[in-house]
Amino acid sequence: MVVVAGSAVVVSQASADQKTLDLKKWYVLVNRNSGKVLDDRGSAKNDGAAVVQWARNGGADQQWRFVDAGDGYYRLKNRTSGKVLDDLGWSKTAGSAIVQWKDQNAANQQFKLAKSSKGYVRLVNRFSGMAVGVRNAAKANGGNVVQNRDRGGAEQQWQLVPAGSVGTSPATPSSPAAGGSSSLTRFMGGNKILVGGSMSDASAAAAPFDVRYAYIHSRPAPSSAAYTAARCKDEWSGWWGCWGGNTTAPGNQVTWQDAQAAKATYQGKSRPQKYLWTWYSLRDLGDAAGEGDGPGEVKAINRLDLLTRYLNDYRFFLQKIGNSHDMIDLEPDFWGFARSLGNLHQVPSQVSGANPTDCGSQENSAAGLARCLISMAHKYAPNTAVGLHLSCFDWQSNLQKCVKDYADLGAKNADFLVTDVSDRDAGWYAQPAHGGSDHFWTDQKAAASLKFWKTMAESVGKPVVLWQIPVGNMAGNNTPGHFKDDKVDWLFGHMDKVANAHIAGLLFGAGWTEQTTPETDGGNLIRKTTALHDAGGTTLK
Repeated sequence: MVVVAGSAVVVSQASADQKTLDLKKWYVLVNRNSGKVLDDRGSAKNDGAAVVQWARNGGADQQWRFVDAGDGYYRLKNRTSGKVLDDLGWSKTAGSAIVQWKDQNAANQQFKLAKSSKGYVRLVNRFSGMAVGVRNAAKANGGNVVQNRDRGGAEQQWQLVPAGSVGTSPATPSSPAAGGSSSLTRFMGGNKILVGGSMSDASAAAAPFDVRYAYIHSRPAPSSAAYTAARCKDEWSGWWGCWGGNTTAPGNQVTWQDAQAAKATYQGKSRPQKYLWTWYSLRDLGDAAGEGDGPGEVKAINRLDLLTRYLNDYRFFLQKIGNSHDMIDLEPDFWGFARSLGNLHQVPSQVSGANPTDCGSQENSAAGLARCLISMAHKYAPNTAVGLHLSCFDWQSNLQKCVKDYADLGAKNADFLVTDVSDRDAGWYAQPAHGGSDHFWTDQKAAASLKFWKTMAESVGKPVVLWQIPVGNMAGNNTPGHFKDDKVDWLFGHMDKVANAHIAGLLFGAGWTEQTTPETDGGNLIRKTTALHDAGGTTLK
């Protein structure tokens, strides 16, 4: 009921029927106006930590439990922080902040669920009498959550969705699956398995490819001046931002390739492609720490000077992506090195000191670094999906440790997981000069890998992208550029099983020299991609 009193609008605050509210469940609160959800910004755990709205990502920082405070009031407890929603400073001022604070069961931490239409509720604070909403009815990620006079606006209405409900919430059926809102059945704005890889422009135009990928693999910028310079300098040419030479602006590597992908065509018609960037720079930071691959990387993240440069470089990279609908593959192999040291919350990293602006509330550990990188991606490249690289070298013997470790890394806050299938063709590995090992797939080997990926996808509620899949053709002659492999044939021949494993993307390419490429495989990848597209593609599951 709405009562008009003078010029003021007063909305009925009759309590919602709470017979269906389960105090043992965690809920996601979906805003009616924006479709975004109530979020502990940056997974912060400190008193006074901000509460914002963000695209749903399945993370614990977006899950809330209702704690009975008596008389029809409840406290809303965040799953990540353990803090509760709080009217900051016992304010009765319209527009004042709603934050998180230690649970003191005080009146400024207690909320009544007032009815709105179609199952939505308003959260009315017991002390102030004001309703929780999004400032200025904003619809963007990061919109501040505040209290204001209870006018019943859509920005003050919330839908309670059980956290176990996997997929896009009922309030956001058409929301894009990037920037944190992917599910097992939608990814990058669609519901089909994406196909692409690392290839020439000619190959990319020869079939209806969805995605291209490239590495960002260098030490951070040699000078902070590079981030604001109008043109690159010759002495910066070893840095990824100036790979294009001294005639381009820093960061042109990303902006130019994004623009080219957006202009892609197929059979004379516009067919924009997406870009996946493999951010692989901790490897180079390990070199800077003096120990290289593996041990050097873990040492580097605990050096304030090196990690500061690294996170500044990462921020610049994200700013170059901007509003593009890209994907990011975060640090292949590194998470495996960190996992080998034990509890990821105890592997030291100078996260908060290296980037107090974006990650000051993160813990100083490898787990905190992963969460920092994910949070920064969502902040600076809001339309881009970010994925932790799945580096579980021990998955065949210790799968549950992998599940636990990726939970510790905050993988639920990302948009997908990404993993490499093999960096070289099976025919290359089979050569005596290269060890003579068997990397060809049997149905049993494929089934084991798919089971692993499916388990990981379901553990975080996000799909898996297979990256760096060998392009080898079984018709090859096992010479450089023409090595055999059966992965292309097997995957395209078993797309139902691929979908059942929650695979959202098949990205083909080599991780080493001499390997077969889309330009040297006799057209096998192009033909199979075209045939899949012409058959209608494969729907995500």
